[in-house]
Amino acid sequence: MSRRNLTLLLVAIAFCLLCYTRGEQDPFARYVVNGYENIDRMAYTSVPDEELFQGAMEGMVDVLHKHGDDHSLFITADKAKMFREEINQEIAGIGVRLHLDGEPLVVKVAGPPIPGKPADRAGIRADDTILAIDDFEITNVTPRSFQEDVIGRMRGKPGEPLTLTIQHDGDSEPTKLDLIREIVELDSVRGDRLLPDQSWRHTLEEDPRIALVRVSSFGAKTYRELETLMPELINRGAEAVVLDLRMNPGGLLDAAVATCELFLPDDKLVVETRDRRGKTRNKWASSGDGPYLDLPLVVLVDRNSASASEIVAGCLQDYNRAVVIGERSFGKGTVQETLSMQAGESTLKLTTASYWRPSGENIHRHQDDRESALDDPDWGVTPNEGLEIEMTEEELIDLVKARAERDSTIYDPDLAEEGPLLHDPAVDVAVAYLQELLDNQPAE
Repeated sequence: MSRRNLTLLLVAIAFCLLCYTRGEQDPFARYVVNGYENIDRMAYTSVPDEELFQGAMEGMVDVLHKHGDDHSLFITADKAKMFREEINQEIAGIGVRLHLDGEPLVVKVAGPPIPGKPADRAGIRADDTILAIDDFEITNVTPRSFQEDVIGRMRGKPGEPLTLTIQHDGDSEPTKLDLIREIVELDSVRGDRLLPDQSWRHTLEEDPRIALVRVSSFGAKTYRELETLMPELINRGAEAVVLDLRMNPGGLLDAAVATCELFLPDDKLVVETRDRRGKTRNKWASSGDGPYLDLPLVVLVDRNSASASEIVAGCLQDYNRAVVIGERSFGKGTVQETLSMQAGESTLKLTTASYWRPSGENIHRHQDDRESALDDPDWGVTPNEGLEIEMTEEELIDLVKARAERDSTIYDPDLAEEGPLLHDPAVDVAVAYLQELLDNQPAE
């Protein structure tokens, strides 16, 4: 039997089983199977079965979008692998960070490669320009195409070869390098300054009592990173923490819950999920006293802090365990489950529930237009009174660029070089707040 016919048979069997179990309640399941069979058997244009399947899935998800569910998504086989890698924080690559720079935009190496990984062994250096990946020449790159055309091509399977054409900073001619992909772990927890050994300095130069802990997303290893980092910060003299969740789009619910447990007493509700009928599906509560119950804590959020990051900020704010500083968060109060499709090749990311803060509030913003919802007080996580830091779009872009430059510059505390300065109003307010708190603590 050909692969095409086998695929058709499997899809037909799946639909038929669906029809058998739901046919009496919903005849449209049978209609879908009939439509698929008629198109495959009679259509003048021959179309691959996989494309018919993808079209059907994308069409159904598009209907969900029209009814207000903006976050369900069908992820095709070619993109599902990258999605799973981001969540699992583990990729097959060469151990280098890339970013867009210049005008027109070019792809550059951000900071030195990870020590001991293929890029490091091949002699790739900070500020090298990537000109081509295998036979793909990088031209007219945009922020939209960067993820798929560049990052997607850099990744692959462990042991797969990769040829890069690069321009070393200062060289007149490009160089071709042959590399072999290896497993590389992605970090989700960062500090303020990148050190020569590729670790992060978290304590702030203006006050070493305060540590900046930036969480870029909540992945499978985020809690383990925090669990390892926190005692190290305390041993280095940190007495307070700024937990920076700005630009954090969310991630795994379990990782958000575990993060809250670090700072909460036993048996405190972290988050509750409810189905479309409003019935409680699950409740997550702290399972014991966290090790950092008395650690002064600030959480930073902005307009791009969403989902799992809002769970953390909202929970810690509800228990007065932390103050929230910054902008009102994005307002994504729904839960998506990742459902495997095509024997694990593709993924359906489906909204299945809403989540609710310990205070009983759902932070979801239902309006399609963010501007029209600005006067509605019932969505997002709002900073504590007097601790709002509003930024224009231009100011936010400038801050992101400055942060990227600082992140890609090695800081050696033994040298006198200051490196890129960073004006960050939210961090400045957080530091001032924590300094006052620490300075007014009663002496032991």
